[in-house]
Amino acid sequence: MMPKKSTFTIMLLGLKESERRVLKSLCMLSGNRPRSYKIVSAMDADHADFWVVDGRDATALASLRSARMTRQIPVMVVDPSDFPDEYDASIGRPIVASRLLSAFDLLVGKTLGENPQPPGGEAASLTPPVPAPASSSVQDVPLADQGRRHTALVVDDSLTIRTQVELALREHAVEATCADTAEAAMALLATRYFDVIFLDVVLPGGMDGYQICRSIKKSGVHKRTPVIMLTGKSSPFDRVRGSLAGCDTYLVKPVESKTFTAVLKKYLKAPEVAIAG
Repeated sequence: MMPKKSTFTIMLLGLKESERRVLKSLCMLSGNRPRSYKIVSAMDADHADFWVVDGRDATALASLRSARMTRQIPVMVVDPSDFPDEYDASIGRPIVASRLLSAFDLLVGKTLGENPQPPGGEAASLTPPVPAPASSSVQDVPLADQGRRHTALVVDDSLTIRTQVELALREHAVEATCADTAEAAMALLATRYFDVIFLDVVLPGGMDGYQICRSIKKSGVHKRTPVIMLTGKSSPFDRVRGSLAGCDTYLVKPVESKTFTAVLKKYLKAPEVAIAG
């Protein structure tokens, strides 16, 4: 009996450059899962296990139809204008990275006969997409309505970094809410409670990460909440500024997995948090 396949290859057709970066980061982070994914180049398109195609790119859709004349290619379409029978799955825009891996798992199960949900997986729907909220949107949720699961706020103007941190938190059963501007972050902090905050040093707009950190540490609700600064470089000057602002520690981007896990263990000391060893 042949062993079950554990790594599946993906061909990307069309898509925005920012979406390609998200998918690339997602596949890299999937390496620690029972089932992982790898993006291949156009040269290896014929051998890819499935394709992810831009549903709004006429050229990409024409290439898909042409390729499917000689081979039955499993396909997930991003933001299709409709959902014809020949599409195996679809996702909406903006791409929600935290749901994408489980959608890949279900697609593999549906089209390639694999177990659709490997250990530690999470169910997802392969029905036509419902648009997801943008990362900088503000959800007006009263503090009293927060669930028991640990929550984190991730503030960074880089979609790639937000995705990386969000996925790493999800692997540790921590619910992440993301913001890409200082204004969106402050609005979220005014309406929701978070157990930990990941905060980029440099942000667009009128406030930087240090100013937000000082504001957080002065607030009654989040005064004792750990604030972890995200920085592209670790210099003594940055650390002094962070210390004066009241931050608890630093993580250098791109965030290294073992360091991230160690920091999370330190600042979320509670038995209900499932931290992978």
